[in-house]
Amino acid sequence: MNNFEFMLMNNPVRGLVQEYIEAQQLRKLSTLPNGKVVLEIGCGNGHGTRLIKKYFHPKRIYAIDLDKKMIQIAKQKNTDTNITFEVGDAAKLKYKNNTFDAVFDFAIIHHIPNWKDCLVELKRVLKPNGQLIIEDLSVETFTTPFGTIMKRLLDHPYKKMYQRSEFISYLKQIGFKVIKKETHYPLGTIQYFHIIAVKTGL
Repeated sequence: MNNFEFMLMNNPVRGLVQEYIEAQQLRKLSTLPNGKVVLEIGCGNGHGTRLIKKYFHPKRIYAIDLDKKMIQIAKQKNTDTNITFEVGDAAKLKYKNNTFDAVFDFAIIHHIPNWKDCLVELKRVLKPNGQLIIEDLSVETFTTPFGTIMKRLLDHPYKKMYQRSEFISYLKQIGFKVIKKETHYPLGTIQYFHIIAVKTGL
């Protein structure tokens, strides 16, 4: 994450978009009941984690980020004993098989060059019928006029980033059933997609 991305992820506008567009829409799409144990990958400063608590009412949240600085910020802002923030790699998780009822992704997987390994790991730690609740970007996002500008400013692995159809296809290939999917443009700019997928089998 470069300095521009750090500023982008830690400003009030990003927080408002995350709450009033992303989190609320994911809540409408997902059937996840209250009182579950969930994981958030790429939690950053913990704002998305608090939104998961607010809108999904889980029993416990584990939230990880690869950036130690972001985890420090998240811990400093956290007073909820049912939320655990820790440094972690979404493509190499330390958790046991079948641990979580749901995994949340607020626009993180497109940052991960080995995104397929990440999806395999998310499937591994999800319980059977556990939900993968995704809000993310694909390489198509950065081909629009505004996306082209953002591509120059953001430090992403563009050469290894997936196409949206490729992402969905791989989910199905490794044992997810895609329940819902949609595309949207928050603030009329960056193109995002939402996916709710359920782990099938063991």
